[in-house]
Amino acid sequence: MAGANVVVLTTGGTIASNHDVQSGSVQVRLDAGALLASVAADGLPAIEARGIFFKSSFALTLDDGLAIVRAIKAELARDEVAGVVVTHGTDTMEETAFLADLLIAPGKPVVFTGAQLAADHPGADGPRNIADAIRVAAAPAAIGLGALIVFDGDILAARDATKRHTSQLHAFAAPGRGPLGIVMRGAVHITHRPASYERFGVEALAEPVDLITLAMGGGDRLLRAAVETGARGIVLNATGLGNAAPPITAYVGELVACGLPVVVTSRCGEGRVAPVYGAGGGVDLEKAGAIFAGDLNGPKARLLLALALAQPEPRNIAELIASVVDAEP
Repeated sequence: MAGANVVVLTTGGTIASNHDVQSGSVQVRLDAGALLASVAADGLPAIEARGIFFKSSFALTLDDGLAIVRAIKAELARDEVAGVVVTHGTDTMEETAFLADLLIAPGKPVVFTGAQLAADHPGADGPRNIADAIRVAAAPAAIGLGALIVFDGDILAARDATKRHTSQLHAFAAPGRGPLGIVMRGAVHITHRPASYERFGVEALAEPVDLITLAMGGGDRLLRAAVETGARGIVLNATGLGNAAPPITAYVGELVACGLPVVVTSRCGEGRVAPVYGAGGGVDLEKAGAIFAGDLNGPKARLLLALALAQPEPRNIAELIASVVDAEP
């Protein structure tokens, strides 16, 4: 039957890892078949599985992220596929999921999931998360939602989801927006839909685009080093509402005048950046030409800027970023 299968693409991560006694560490060990063997098939649609990578997500590159997106697109193009699940390490899952959301037009569900506990842990959370993700990928209600992260029962928009805890099983949240729905006792419940925005047409990322977190007394040394070593764009993970010390703000003005874009996010876990403070703060950053990225976090703003810079005929960068961060449901 057309649109009856769910394809599971595996990339490694904790969900596909076991404890290695010799090294005393957790290592990626399970291939696609072994990973799916742990999932109870009762009540699930027909499943296909294949591996893409065998890596921890902290080792993935931007090229790897693009390869995952291309693999997803290839599966979505098949008539018999209802949706795609990607198993992924949690460290950078939100980045790959957001990249997929930026490059794949909403349609058949694309669902990312992972685990906080290794596959051989007595309380392993991977099997439940995979089963929940498969259910969402097959659910008609999930069509058109864009890329999703399904974790510990929550269904989260990739644009909003972020890893909130290093070790707890409820690892992901969508600060300020909340989940789009939940999976409860095998049933998928969607309560609202995410913001809608135009996706990118070209699968390319400009490199390097550097993310620099600001701290008290940090100065502009790291910012200057990034520029001197070839940065094509800068994301400042700034303090509070999006503030920086006066020397940094002054240098940002020089960079923007030379055509190098600077995007401002906040190192805070929740809330939007906004130009409020003077004396080098957000008001002066805005006057210097910096682009404020709303409630988008630093790693995601970096991907968005890298994608924008790589388009063959880029629109105004500020307008393009605003079209994503200020999109309405």
